[in-house]
Amino acid sequence: MLGLDGHGKAYLSDYNVPKGGSEAVGHWLALLDSRKYGWKAEKASREGNLVTPRQQSPARASAPRRDLTGLFTKCLTELCVIAFCAVTAPSVSGAQSIEGFRLGDDKVALQRLGAPSETKADGAFTTLTYHGSDGVDLEATYQKPSNLLVALRATWPKDAAGPSTGYGDLTFGDTSLSEIRSQMGSKGILYSSKSPVVASSKGTIDILSYFDVSGTDTVATFVTSIDSDQAARLKATFGADAYKNAPAAAKLRTIGVSRREYLEKTEGVKRTLDISYRAISWTSQETTSKHPAISLARIKPGQIPVFRTYSGPNNFPDFTGRDKEFSNFRTRITDGMSGGPSFAGEYSVIQIGCGTGCSFAYVGNNRTGQVFDVPVGGEDNMYLSLRYQLDSRLLVAQWADYDASKCYVQFFGFDDGEWTDLLKHEVGTMDDCFKTIVENVR
Repeated sequence: MLGLDGHGKAYLSDYNVPKGGSEAVGHWLALLDSRKYGWKAEKASREGNLVTPRQQSPARASAPRRDLTGLFTKCLTELCVIAFCAVTAPSVSGAQSIEGFRLGDDKVALQRLGAPSETKADGAFTTLTYHGSDGVDLEATYQKPSNLLVALRATWPKDAAGPSTGYGDLTFGDTSLSEIRSQMGSKGILYSSKSPVVASSKGTIDILSYFDVSGTDTVATFVTSIDSDQAARLKATFGADAYKNAPAAAKLRTIGVSRREYLEKTEGVKRTLDISYRAISWTSQETTSKHPAISLARIKPGQIPVFRTYSGPNNFPDFTGRDKEFSNFRTRITDGMSGGPSFAGEYSVIQIGCGTGCSFAYVGNNRTGQVFDVPVGGEDNMYLSLRYQLDSRLLVAQWADYDASKCYVQFFGFDDGEWTDLLKHEVGTMDDCFKTIVENVR
C-alpha cells in the first residue's frame, strides 16, 4: 500500500469505508493501526532493533532503543488483539504431517529418504514408496507440474505392535478401531464409491475410516486391519454378529492425509456423514523426535549437489536498487562476500549478530550480487550455528528455542533463491546447542 494515493489503497475504497457513527470508524481505524504497528514491530525485530532484556548485552542494554510505547497503547483494544492473532497465528492448512513430511511440501523434501523402493505414475500424479528404518512404509504422492505433495500414507506392515503414528497417542498395530472412533467422536465419513470394508485374498479384513481435518481441505484416513486368524475367531465366537464386534479387534495399520480433491478422484464426491460426525483437529508431532540422532547417511551434502561453481569476479549487491532492503548492513554483507563463494556454488553466507546469543544470516550471490534471507535467525532461533559447503545446496542450521528450552538441528535445501525445509530434529535441551553441529548430528 505504500506509495499509493488515497484512492489507490484498497482499504480506503468506498465499499470498505465503514458506514455509521464515530464508534464504527474508530474500530476501523484501530484495525488499520494494529496492522501498521504490527508490521513495524516485526520489521524492527528482523533488523535486530527490537530485543528483549534477557537477550541484550550490557552494551546494547545501555544503548538507545526504539520507543514502542505507542504500539502497545494503540493495541489495547479488542480489534487490535484480533488483528495481531490474524497476522501471527500459524495456518493449520500446512500442519498435517506424516513421518515428518507435510502436504504442500515440494517432492524434493523426500530426498532425505534416499531412492524410493517403488515409483508408480498415474496421469498427473506420481506415488513414491519408501521403507523406513523404523519399519514403517511411507507412500508419498505428488502432482505435476507443481511437484507438491497431495497425499501421504504411513503403513505398518507387521502384525505386532509398532511405533507411534505421530498423531495423538495412536500406535501402529496396537490402537483399535474402537479407540479411534471413541477419540474422534464418530465413525467418520462413508464414501459411496468405496466400500469401508475390504477383504484381501489372504483373508485379511481392512476397515477404512475417513475424517475431515478442521479448517482445511485435508481428509485423514485411518485403516485398521483384522488378520485371517482373528477374523475366523470372530466368526466362530459371534457368528452373524462378527462384524459388530470387529472394531475392538481391528488394529491400526495405516494412517494418511490427502487433499480432498485428490482423494475424491478414487473415492468419489458423494459421501455420508455419521450422525455424530465432526471434523477432527490434527495434533501431529514431529516424528523425527522418535529418533535419538540423525544419520548423515540419510541427508548428505552430495544428495543436493550444485550445478555450477562460480569462479569469476565478486559482484556486490545493488544497495540503492534491487537490494536496498539490505542496505542497513551493506558493510557487513560486502565484507562477507569479498572472500568469494562458499555455499551452493556461487553464494557467500553472512552471519550478523543482534545481541547476546542472537544472530541472523543472509546469503549473497557472488555472480549476480543478489541477497537472500536465511530462513532461521533472530530471537526465535537463538545461538544460531550454520554448516555448509561450496559444492552443495544443503545448509544445516542449529538453534535454540529459548521459551521451550530446547535445541534443534534443521536441514534446508537452496535452489535459485528458494529455500526448502527438509527436516527439523530436536537434539535435546538448550544446553545441547553449545555443542557443535558435528557433535549433535551423527
